[in-house]
Formats: sequence, structure tokens, C-alpha cells
Amino acid sequence: MLVEDAQDLLLASLISRYPGLECTGAPGMNAFYGAGVAVRTASDAAAGFFAVEVMDLGARDHWEAFFLQLPDGSFRTGWGRQCAGDLGEPEDWLEAVAHFRLGEAVQPHAPPEFFALAAAFSNSNGIQYASTDAPERAALAEEAQALRQTAARQAAQLRALRASLGEAAARQGDLVEATAFTRLDQVGDWAAENADRITILPRAIAECRKAHYDNPELVFEALELLAGTYREVRLSQLPRERLMEHAIELGLTIGGSVEPSNAGAGYFFAWRGKRLFLDQHLGRGNSRDPRHCLRIYYTFDEVENVVIVGSMPSHLGNSMS
Repeated sequence: MLVEDAQDLLLASLISRYPGLECTGAPGMNAFYGAGVAVRTASDAAAGFFAVEVMDLGARDHWEAFFLQLPDGSFRTGWGRQCAGDLGEPEDWLEAVAHFRLGEAVQPHAPPEFFALAAAFSNSNGIQYASTDAPERAALAEEAQALRQTAARQAAQLRALRASLGEAAARQGDLVEATAFTRLDQVGDWAAENADRITILPRAIAECRKAHYDNPELVFEALELLAGTYREVRLSQLPRERLMEHAIELGLTIGGSVEPSNAGAGYFFAWRGKRLFLDQHLGRGNSRDPRHCLRIYYTFDEVENVVIVGSMPSHLGNSMS
């Protein structure tokens, strides 16, 4: 989630800047103190909200910032400075948003205030907000949906074309060199070629690029199980027994993940304006060594009839582990 990533980057920047400061992204209202600095946070990163107030007594610097993810998945952030010195963007805020494309900068009529943001966070009716770019965001959402549908059609056509070429070559006795997926940094390419059946979230693709799991071929076989057998069972095109047989053939376990009350923030994600939960997982091995343990966390979108993979290939922590 963008808010969770931005929160972690900002807190890491503060920790590196101020010796002795130990601040975390713990949910709720928090106060942290270091050498000459006080930091207050209001955090619910899983729901897409984080606000921070930083008071640097030595530098006489006082600034605030917030991050907010709207129901349609778009990202909002802002900052304000309450001091007589430097009025530019706080360096720690800049480091936190350096990796995100924020769009056109907008000068607010008034800087955000931490107390107002904290009050909104504490409101039992939820955070209320208004946006003047709603028509533009709605148009972008429609365009994105059209592009997704086009990508899905092209993925299905590409697979059908490859299958027909393979069959034709087999009839002629020729050998066909198929595209082999043997490395975890190819997960994004595999996802693009199967976009009509499965969606792999960017964070899961990024996890695969830096993962050290020692059996990449099994990862692609497991993804094919989800995109093919599992999806067809969910669509009542195959009996459930076939899913269990396929999992056993690959030496995989399949079933529910954890109870939402025990789940960490990584189990939740924003999807088409909703907050969804990775309620299923596929895996092999009990070791916590990432070289030998496979875990793929996913759910099924019953509206678009696609599998959504949110985390892989390592174990995803929860509040109990």
C-alpha cells in the first residue's frame, strides 16, 4: 500500500536523522522522543491514513505532514511548516515521497494541522474529505478499466496463438522452443501474459525480484494452478476435487490464511475503491528460511472473476508471529 510505504520511508528518515529516536508505524495515536526532537503520529496505514508532527527543538523547526489513500486508490499527501525559519518542504517528507508520482503540485490555502488530522482520524464516522478533481479521476478510472480489458484480451489471444503454433509444429515433427519462465524476476512478464485470469499486485512482483527462493519453477507452476484450476473451480467449471488433486501433485498445501483480527497490514490492500483481504494461501515447507519456504497469498475477485495475488514468495507475518 502506498500509505504504508510512505509512512515507513518517512519514519526511517527521521530515525536516521535524530540519534536515539525510536519511532514505529504502530496504529493509533503515538508519541516518540529523541535527542531534542518530539514526534507524534496518527496512523492507520491499513486503512490508508497517516499523519505526523515533528518538533525539532534544537533547530526550532516544527512541521507536519499527512498521507491519504482515497477509495479509488489515488494518493494524497501534504505538509505544513509552523516556524519562522525555512518554509520549504521538510527533507524527511521529500525523502518519503521521492519514489511516488504525485502528479501536479498544488499550493494549499492553509497548511494541514496535525490536531485537525488527528481529530479526523479519531472520528467514529470516518475521515471525511472533498476533492475538486473528482471528474478527472473518474475519467482516468474509466480509461484504466478499458486498458485492463484490452490487456486481458491480448493476453488470451497470445496464449491461444502460442498454443496453435505449438500444435502445428508438433504435427510437422518440429521442436518448438517455448518461452521458459525460470527466474523470479520474470513474474511480472508472466503476469502480463495471463492478465485475463490473474492479477499479481506490484508489491508481490517487487518481492519476487529480491527473493531468494530456491525453486522458481514451482512458483510458476503454483501461479498456473491459481490462474487455471483454482479459477475454474471458482467459476464452477471444474469440481473442487480437481483443485486438491492438482495441489497434491505439486506438493502444495492450499487453504485459508489467517483470521482478519490476527492479520498484519500486509494482508490488506486497496482494490477498485475497496479494501480487500488476502484470505487464502498456497504454500510448501514449514521453514522460515526464505530459500526453502513458499507462500503465495491471494483472494478472488467475484466481480471481475480473476485471482488477485498480493504477497509472494515468502511467509507473511501476522500479529501472532
